[in-house]
Amino acid sequence: MKLATVEQMRGMDRQAIEKLGISEEILMENAALSAAMLLKSQIGIRGRKFVIFCGVGNNGGDGLALERLISSGGGSAKVFLVASPKKYSGAAKINYDILCNLSVDIQLLTKAEEARIETLHCDAVVDAIFGTGLDREVKGLAADVIALINVCGRPVLSLDIPSGINGDTGKVMGVAVKADYTVTFGLPKIGNLLYPGYDHCGALTVTHISFPPSLYDCDDLRMQTNGFVPLLPRPVEAYKGSVGDVLFIAGGANYFGAPYFSTMSFLKAGGGYARLAAPASIIPFVAQSGREIVYLPQRETAAVGLSLKSKPELLMHAEKTDMVVIGPGLSLQEETTKLVRELAAVISKPLLIDGDGLTAIAERPE
Repeated sequence: MKLATVEQMRGMDRQAIEKLGISEEILMENAALSAAMLLKSQIGIRGRKFVIFCGVGNNGGDGLALERLISSGGGSAKVFLVASPKKYSGAAKINYDILCNLSVDIQLLTKAEEARIETLHCDAVVDAIFGTGLDREVKGLAADVIALINVCGRPVLSLDIPSGINGDTGKVMGVAVKADYTVTFGLPKIGNLLYPGYDHCGALTVTHISFPPSLYDCDDLRMQTNGFVPLLPRPVEAYKGSVGDVLFIAGGANYFGAPYFSTMSFLKAGGGYARLAAPASIIPFVAQSGREIVYLPQRETAAVGLSLKSKPELLMHAEKTDMVVIGPGLSLQEETTKLVRELAAVISKPLLIDGDGLTAIAERPE
């Protein structure tokens, strides 16, 4: 799935409105419908009581539209505003005016304590205070309201992103809502997926609010989440040497896990032949769990690191393989780090340097 920055998402909104004729009101209504569907599936709406905290931007407008859907679905909601409704504009103002025409119970807060009783006795809280564009520290009344939400003990749904989270970095801007559910609109924003923002989102749901697929085909949207890649099919005549032969130069005193996990991860990913060159004295410990690994015991230092005397043998083994991995758990002993640098300079096969190997190279990058 693709990811968007805050500015990229704004650009998609503009394109939908200005070029495609999908009005701001339609987008807001669809956002509210998505939130209502999540509430219905996770908490229920009919006969339930909700508290909705609304800011004065479009995020607050989404919350206002959601109130109407909750009421029409047989639930009830108390709306608390954290700033003057005079600041509403566009689709948010339209939804505010509709609620006023319907005589919905809307209260402008002067302090968070005014909402405490309703918040503690509702079935769920909706956070529609700040959207993804927040770029300043949260202070004053909004901060107090967020603190109240976080201690109320009720299920919390955040719209687009938990209020107080930066949409581009996932950073907590002073204080942030700790949601149980977050429904984000269009595409997930970076702040939805980077910590600590991801942790604040709770269960994250992505809804497209009627954006056509063509909007997602933009070349500027280059970031995406990792997907599961299936293993490549193996020919029936394949053998271990024909599906990847890798030499792992790894392991040292106190570091038995690094050589084991790095080598086994290659095999688990579909590799065929894993050779582990490690100090001789640690191999029996690794071999207890890694029975599929081919072991190449090496000469070691007094402190159980790889010795420089192993260099000729390691180069010989490297020439037999498809690639070399060097570094996991090698330790930072002086002799071992020198060995790493000398090997890295002359190994002709594709080379992946990891862990202590990187530290060794960084000490003498030349």
